[in-house]
Amino acid sequence: MRKVIITGVSSFVGMHLVEAFCEAGWGVIAVTSKPARAYDGIRAERLERIKHLVTFEVCDLTDATAVRLLVEEAKPQLWVQHAGFAQNYASADYDLATSFAVNVTPLKALYEALNKVGACCIITGSSAEYSASQDANREDDACWPDTPYGLSKLAETLEARRLSDFYRVPTRVARLYIPVGPMDAPGKLMDHVIMQLKNNEPVDLSPCLQKRDFVSVKDITLAYVKLADDMARKPFDIFNICSGEARELKNLLIDLCQISDRPESLLNFGAFPMRMGEPMVSYGSNDKACELLDWQPSALSHVLEGLIHGKT
Repeated sequence: MRKVIITGVSSFVGMHLVEAFCEAGWGVIAVTSKPARAYDGIRAERLERIKHLVTFEVCDLTDATAVRLLVEEAKPQLWVQHAGFAQNYASADYDLATSFAVNVTPLKALYEALNKVGACCIITGSSAEYSASQDANREDDACWPDTPYGLSKLAETLEARRLSDFYRVPTRVARLYIPVGPMDAPGKLMDHVIMQLKNNEPVDLSPCLQKRDFVSVKDITLAYVKLADDMARKPFDIFNICSGEARELKNLLIDLCQISDRPESLLNFGAFPMRMGEPMVSYGSNDKACELLDWQPSALSHVLEGLIHGKT
């Protein structure tokens, strides 16, 4: 059985990564920053859901000695670096100093350790690494991030590329667009709207004219499994993991009304303004992932139906 270490497993995507790798036959070591009993809310629920699938390890990823020891003892074939500092990620006040300390600096010790055991690495990147554009982002586009968070994620990608070459650790960067699926954080837009519709209650919204790229979290995690089998092709590569479509948020929410058999009048568009500085369009090209990974995202309508009807 191949062994993978996955960090950030209490997160929305992280929990689904654990399930995807287990389903694909990998042995999973799930890394948390503190004991599982110390978590609460949705993060505790996610850890409870995967506890029968994994071996848990507590590791401070900013502690180089702890990271080296974990890799040396576990001897994984793959490390999935999904953990990262994302607090207040959409704001211009995002803490860039902390993000570099958490997202970038620890990579050196990690790559040193992975080199010694002959392991590969997958880094979770972000669509925020690209600059705002009316066109689909492509992996070979020049990146000029518009936010501090995007800058930190681009720095992580660049450092991973440098270290991958220096330590001869095959690496893939998965640049994620907007994941949709069960067990997302309560209170996020999609979850909030669905709960209001289920209760037949109105929901106040911005004009929701922005266009975004939404992709099933299940499809995202399947892409990671496929990336794990792509390591022999070349030492380093970047993939957009996205639907390849720019969906207007307003139309998407109206679709939710139709699926849940609720009147569109419950959606109070324009109740408050859009967030200042928010780009109107953000979506990616998935041609590379579809061609090289033999990967294909699901129809978003099926994902939304699953959310409305509580399918997990």
